[in-house]
Amino acid sequence: MTIAVPDSLGLAGEDVRGVLALARASAPGVRFEVRPEQIELHTAGPHSRDTRIACGVVLLNVRLALQGHGIRPLVTLLPGQSANDAAAAVRLGGYQEPDPDVLALLHALRTNRRTWTTYPELSCWRGLLSRAAEVERAWLHVKDGAELVLCTFNQGAAAEIRAGQAMQRVALTAGTMGIAVGPALDPISLSALRADLRPCLGNTLVPQMVLRLGAGMNTCPSRAARGS
Repeated sequence: MTIAVPDSLGLAGEDVRGVLALARASAPGVRFEVRPEQIELHTAGPHSRDTRIACGVVLLNVRLALQGHGIRPLVTLLPGQSANDAAAAVRLGGYQEPDPDVLALLHALRTNRRTWTTYPELSCWRGLLSRAAEVERAWLHVKDGAELVLCTFNQGAAAEIRAGQAMQRVALTAGTMGIAVGPALDPISLSALRADLRPCLGNTLVPQMVLRLGAGMNTCPSRAARGS
């Protein structure tokens, strides 16, 4: 039985359903609560680093999907009791036609492009992926030719949600070039990574996760981002 989805943010219920279906494909455990004035994203279990990063991934997808409908999303991270302790709440921030960059990212999200046939030259993708991270208030440090470290400018729950959004924007941006970028599949000690990168990053950037060119992208992104 199909459960009806209410109208929200000026969209009919069926359009809202399409937005949520596209958004949750990257992290199916994220739960939505749809209200006429906002869409809330809730973690599948207790708030943790893993679940917050997963919510960040889905939140970026929600934003892109809404932009595809001409809606400018207004996002509040960790809105508290006003949204039942959601990880994020998305409200209507106005209307705007989607620009070509948004449409390209949506195409990458819908077609799930995850493979490439030739190894890309550093100069071809470094600037583009770095700018994608910066859009989400994050920083991409190239550790070596195929390993990237995604950093935020602070620590805490909101920074972890931003890291999830940045990771997804970087992955989708790479997809527009036919390049696969995904989280490192081996367990990562974030404390060791931070200590290792402190000489080049200083104390202003907080490493959140390691991404690799050609990494498998069907794995839950938060699982590969675990650390201490």
